[in-house]
Amino acid sequence: MCGGLMFNTKWTPDLETGIDDVDQCHRYIVRMINDAYDGFVVGINPESYILDEILVCMSQCFDYELMLMMETCYPNFLAHRDEHELFRQRMIDVHSRRNKEGNLTIDLLVILDHWVNRHIRECDAKLGAYVGELSAPEGMCRTA
Repeated sequence: MCGGLMFNTKWTPDLETGIDDVDQCHRYIVRMINDAYDGFVVGINPESYILDEILVCMSQCFDYELMLMMETCYPNFLAHRDEHELFRQRMIDVHSRRNKEGNLTIDLLVILDHWVNRHIRECDAKLGAYVGELSAPEGMCRTA
């Protein structure tokens, strides 16, 4: 807890989607958020590039998930895609709210923390379960 704000991103088995590339990306994002938070705890503001690095990784993960959802005809495609786009817009707003030195603030870190926890557990878990059910290539909706 920092300044009354709850922080709870820890890599736990319930964050696993079963999609290796997505899980690797998520692990990296969680590690970056934790490293930034650890800096705040000891009084060191994370460098401004940390937020950019987290957001670039998230964007790459979003793009990969989008491709995967299209490739598998994921039934919740539109809702999942829209959630990604809303988050991208929120992060554009976050960039304009950085502190005067351009650094990541604890408030912004908490926004990332809560979003990552909720999105992975609620949305990405469903995508992982759906992809996991596609056991054979003929389960994919590709055209020859």
